[in-house]
Amino acid sequence: MERVRLDFRHQLNAMTKAPVTRDRAGNQPTSAFCALVALATASAAFASGAQLPGTPDIDWALSAAPPAVSANAAVADLGEVGKLTELRKGTNGWTCLVHDPGTPSGHPLCVDQNGLDWFMAAMSGREPDPDRIGYSYMLQGGTAWSATDVTATKLLPGQADYVRVPPHIMILNARIAATSGFPSGEPNPNTHKPFVMYGGTPFAILIIPVR
Repeated sequence: MERVRLDFRHQLNAMTKAPVTRDRAGNQPTSAFCALVALATASAAFASGAQLPGTPDIDWALSAAPPAVSANAAVADLGEVGKLTELRKGTNGWTCLVHDPGTPSGHPLCVDQNGLDWFMAAMSGREPDPDRIGYSYMLQGGTAWSATDVTATKLLPGQADYVRVPPHIMILNARIAATSGFPSGEPNPNTHKPFVMYGGTPFAILIIPVR
């Protein structure tokens, strides 16, 4: 576990703010995207409007990460039951998904291999490997039906709105989330500050807003 903590500290020291982008309709997103500091210059290029050619779905998926990541990332569509459909091959170990499955708005995201395995396990109803740490960008924002119930597919009783998170990065590891010291298990978290989503479960995620 100490090695996991050290790895997390190393990655956390490499995070920076990422630019706010817009959705397909040109609206500013209300939810969260992930961005790491080591790619600050790439984020600046992204803010300038640089975008890779491709189909609309592929362009949308690639917009979830800075060009330094998305340029050589694979692109895929992940179904609600964990079925992965490849749309483009990649060479850098990252995969950009057209939409975040099981969420109200379905924003795109880019994940490393551990992150992809986390999502495929979760969508298949399996617990993610607690010894592997996944990382994800969501530079177009993100939403969730619930901050406490990973299986929620609609608003929970008494819940007025779904969870909206500003641009953020996600650390996909329950141990790191549990030992982070950030608020956890809150049904209505302050999403403008770091917090733990699905706290106290094997699916706990540490979310760190970047603006």
